[in-house]
Amino acid sequence: MTLGRALPLWQDGARFDSSSRRSAVDGVVESDVVIVGGGYTGLWTAFYLKQLAPQLSVSIVESQFVGFGGSGRNGGWCSAFLPMSPSEMSAEHGSQAMRFLQDQMFATVDEIARVAQSNNIDCDFHKGGTITSASDPAHVERLHHYIDDWHAAGFSDLDMTWESADQISQRIRVSSTLGGMYSPHCAVVNPWKLVTGLARTIENLGVVIFEDSRAITIEPRRVVMERGEVRAKWVVNALESFTSQLPAGKRKIVPLYSLMVATEPLSDSVWHSLGWNHRETFADGRNMVTYAQRTADGRIAFGGRGAPYHFGSSISDRYDRNKTIHGRLEKTVREIFPQVADAQFTHHWGGPVGAPRDWHAFANVDSTTGLCAGGGYVGDGVALSSLVGRTLAHQIADTGDALTRCALVNHQSKQWEVEPLRWLGVNSLLALTEYADKAERRTHRPMKRLLALRDGLLG
Repeated sequence: MTLGRALPLWQDGARFDSSSRRSAVDGVVESDVVIVGGGYTGLWTAFYLKQLAPQLSVSIVESQFVGFGGSGRNGGWCSAFLPMSPSEMSAEHGSQAMRFLQDQMFATVDEIARVAQSNNIDCDFHKGGTITSASDPAHVERLHHYIDDWHAAGFSDLDMTWESADQISQRIRVSSTLGGMYSPHCAVVNPWKLVTGLARTIENLGVVIFEDSRAITIEPRRVVMERGEVRAKWVVNALESFTSQLPAGKRKIVPLYSLMVATEPLSDSVWHSLGWNHRETFADGRNMVTYAQRTADGRIAFGGRGAPYHFGSSISDRYDRNKTIHGRLEKTVREIFPQVADAQFTHHWGGPVGAPRDWHAFANVDSTTGLCAGGGYVGDGVALSSLVGRTLAHQIADTGDALTRCALVNHQSKQWEVEPLRWLGVNSLLALTEYADKAERRTHRPMKRLLALRDGLLG
């Protein structure tokens, strides 16, 4: 028996029958720009192209339906933070380029709010900032080091600061906190409402979206599908993790699975005991990534990494369900928020995020071939995809804007290893991270050497 797709909370009640789908490509379609992928990257690229060069005809081809991938099922963190740290960016690109890109990310969170408001996209946007709570003494030193890295790069407490246990508890009451990190540069959204609202917006601007149109090959000047092709001067690969499903993309990006659970709507009394009045995004300070939000309808949506990487960069609906990881996520929610111990978990889902070999996002345009690509978010794509899309649009429209010279442009990550080395390496990284968390919980000391070994394998 083959399991169907695990329905994300955000898509509950949405229609997915054939009558609700947009038409597929049938025959030959001519366009100035064709974008492969109907997620955030593709939609934002189209949106900004229509702002900068409205005379261009723009088409999007999507293998399933708009928002099928990470854009319609993520944790809803509209975060200004990049997968690359300030020190890593400075070492590679220089401090000025790092600062420019990070300032652009800060501004992008507010830009998404502006676009949503001006285009009547009701996506439950709320900018309450973000918290990372130290629930173990081992987390404290690591979080202080992270904050110090930001301050050394020229950012202030207004961007990233340490808050005491009392201050964190005034924001959100968790079972245990020794203090934590707070930044105002983050909002929450309903990702499905954002992606579908953005699709409607660009269609009103004249962009044509084709669904049920899987790209077989992406070539200079054309995209070939089963029942036709789209020919265009510019061809944009906006597939993110799904690039790994193309023969030429197996080693360019790795699909890492991130899974989520959501509680039933919680009572007013439970929310009174939790606080969380400003809907800050929340993470625990452990090494394995966790992320949570208070949803607009009063649930806790909680996600985390730890699901295995599947051999050959495989992606499948059945990987959206993992009884062990989903059970671990439920247990973690109840440990951090004992107030919800009796709550029911109504949704369990997941999906892949795209990880380049160096964890570095990119917005690449080759004016000779017309081939373009954007992605590499490692789970930070809600806001970063908007900046990448805007950067691609400025390059295609040849505006000369400063974005066309930023650190995202023409970045080429080295390729991932061939199999079985890729499978062994990625799953070893996950295992080392999980072991480090277990050791830190046992000893209450940061596992510096073990984490250095993990990071050395990644480097």
